[in-house]
Amino acid sequence: MRVIITLISLAALGCALTIGFAGPGTQLGWWDYGTGLGLIRQVSAPIPVTDGIGISPIFTLAGLAAIGGLIALIMRPRGLGVFAIVCALVAFGAAQVPLKMRAMVEANPFIHDITTDFDNPPPIIAGASKERKNPPEYVGDSLVSRSEMTVAEAQAEAFPDLKPVKFNAALDETREIVRHIIEEMNMEILDETLNDDGWLIEAEFKSKWFGFYDDFVVRLSPEGSLTRVDVRSKSRVGGSDLGANAARIKTFFEKLKAAQPI
Repeated sequence: MRVIITLISLAALGCALTIGFAGPGTQLGWWDYGTGLGLIRQVSAPIPVTDGIGISPIFTLAGLAAIGGLIALIMRPRGLGVFAIVCALVAFGAAQVPLKMRAMVEANPFIHDITTDFDNPPPIIAGASKERKNPPEYVGDSLVSRSEMTVAEAQAEAFPDLKPVKFNAALDETREIVRHIIEEMNMEILDETLNDDGWLIEAEFKSKWFGFYDDFVVRLSPEGSLTRVDVRSKSRVGGSDLGANAARIKTFFEKLKAAQPI
């Protein structure tokens, strides 16, 4: 019994560590991001046992480890019981990650390029030469995977509030505020360009877990005494961004609104 409880507990802990290291392993170059995501699916996705019924490895092992831990606490050795329960709790905690990812996939359209201007989205120039799988060009007319809507239509339906903002400040003042917000949001500015149409500020965001890079571009255009602010955020890899780019733009606009001159 001790050996069985120990092996089950170690297996549950191993599943948890697989999820935990899927991202860092990608950043360290041990595997690509597809393999990292695949590792998470392997230890969390249900394995079919009968028609319509499947069992998730990590949840199953966590449950068995918890039961084994309780048995060990009652029958002794209690040290093994504590170890098994700790492994079960760690596994249950790690299992929340794929559950949350799945919920975010279901809650958001399968897109990775968000813009406030469908007709003339802010261009990705400085980030175009960076390592990427998704092209820098905006493909709003392309159909979304497993959908009859285009990328632009899917965004408009899911995030109807993402529109250009008229900021009550002159162009250069707005630029300084925008630069501060970008840096505050832990993004690195790649380039700033001034032309006849205004400022184009390009930055990139790196996610902490997998180290995914996203382009973040802000275009500032003068409109009288106001400045029109357009934003575009695009993932360099992956089909779905799990709503991250839209959330980033919303956070940016919230901070911009808070910085609005009185």
